[in-house]
Amino acid sequence: MRLLRIAALVAACSAIVNATVTSLDTKGSFVEELIIKPLNDGKVLLHFEFTMHEAAAARNGSLHSYNLLPRQIGEIAWRYDLNELRLAFTQGSWRESWWGYAPTASHGVGAEILARIEGSAGASSHQWTGLANALSGVFCASLNFVGDENTDVPLMSFVSESGSNSSTLRRSYLPRENVCTENLTPWIKQLPCQSKSGIGMLLNPHRLYNMHFHSMAVSLDSATDPSGSGSRVLRYKQLLSVVLDPLAFGLRNSSWSLSELMDRRVGAACPVASRSVIQVAAPDVGLHIAPQPDSSNKVAGRLVHTFDMQKRNIDDIAFSFEPGTRSTYEITLPAIAAHRYVTGQGGSSGGVESIIVNRRAVPITVTYLDTLPWYLRVYSHTLVVNSESEGAPALVLRPSKSIFTPAIDRGRPSSMELELKLPPNSRTILRYDFDKGFLRYTEHPPDANRGFSIAPAVVSYRLTTTNSTDDQPLLCTINATQPQKSKECTVHLYTEQFLASLPTPDFSMPYNVVSISCTILALFFGRVFNLLTRDFVVLEK
Repeated sequence: MRLLRIAALVAACSAIVNATVTSLDTKGSFVEELIIKPLNDGKVLLHFEFTMHEAAAARNGSLHSYNLLPRQIGEIAWRYDLNELRLAFTQGSWRESWWGYAPTASHGVGAEILARIEGSAGASSHQWTGLANALSGVFCASLNFVGDENTDVPLMSFVSESGSNSSTLRRSYLPRENVCTENLTPWIKQLPCQSKSGIGMLLNPHRLYNMHFHSMAVSLDSATDPSGSGSRVLRYKQLLSVVLDPLAFGLRNSSWSLSELMDRRVGAACPVASRSVIQVAAPDVGLHIAPQPDSSNKVAGRLVHTFDMQKRNIDDIAFSFEPGTRSTYEITLPAIAAHRYVTGQGGSSGGVESIIVNRRAVPITVTYLDTLPWYLRVYSHTLVVNSESEGAPALVLRPSKSIFTPAIDRGRPSSMELELKLPPNSRTILRYDFDKGFLRYTEHPPDANRGFSIAPAVVSYRLTTTNSTDDQPLLCTINATQPQKSKECTVHLYTEQFLASLPTPDFSMPYNVVSISCTILALFFGRVFNLLTRDFVVLEK
């Protein structure tokens, strides 16, 4: 009887294991991609993307099994009721005049965290603080400095793809956050194969941080199951874009290979990957690639070569350019360019001037988001928007929609969102003024005289894929060999940061007071000690 019970228990356990494995195999998928794009000035863009799909866990916590999705990310999403999450670390500036469109949403320098939390704004405030602290520990970053005083709630700039209205969007930006290998290490460990096999083997920190531009990001949202079941699953993306210069590694711009550039070889595909490809966005002429790609296609007017790592092992890819052809590559400048400057002088007041250029012959609707810290007190009535076009007089441009959120001292930043319809081939200038507040001496950073870094403004607009195939970011949907499922591509353009010089107290005064006090005390103590310890003897004549 006992043997029968043991046999029944073993059979039940085997059935549960088989069902679990079958469920994990059908509800999880992993795709790894690398896109290589030679740039006009001799540099090279490498864009890594790793995508994982996983069945969504129940809200009540009854399901805690994860197949490919990192457990720490899944538990954070469940614990803080996340519908959407974006986190990016960026170093360096994207040079659009030389490199064209950015591979993904070009983030500004520093760290940006954006989350859509289930519930009302009041209920999500506590969740937001806990989320920032949790992500700070996962990615070894200073996200614990995120608080209500540097968090805004944009309403128009970042629209949810899922269309959920029951959640609250919160966004914070840390402009002084540095990016280094301690952020890359936990990012790599979240990959199913890490850096042991597949495209992840190319993630060499010594080469990735000897660069001109570096953007590392993760995103978590809800998407349709790629297997075709139609159900909603969690989609977790890990993105990494770097711009490298072969000359920095002792190579020639006219001839180099992928293994020489990264000092590592690719090898075989990741065993759990359902798709593993390397794509080369090449010009039509002047570039020779070895070995021959598995397929070549025209995507948005560009030639894209595809190497399928599941069909064969790609040990290395060699690139050679014909002399004089590198500088003749055509660059499609982005439809919108944006820059921001600080104006004024002195320590009491100042202003902001933002320039948005529409390079196309059709009007484009953009959303302008500018968030300033509470100690820069913005005067909304000073906002002036002027537009200048070639061969036409300047006109005052009125926003079709505007949202202004005033700041609260040490409680909330000021936020300005404007929806503008830019005329064709126009140059639009936004100006407004602000006053500079006083900070407590404990609120100043150690290098107070350097100034305060102010987060960049964000210009958001959409490009329609059906109207102009050439005027598209090549990696707008990242998968360059498949047609875009969406007819619109949303682009987020970040302006430059600026330094705000605030009234600074004389931090040397405490040192001066301590120095003179110690000097006086030493002289007084020496005299008194001398008088108390000296023996006075009357000399006899």
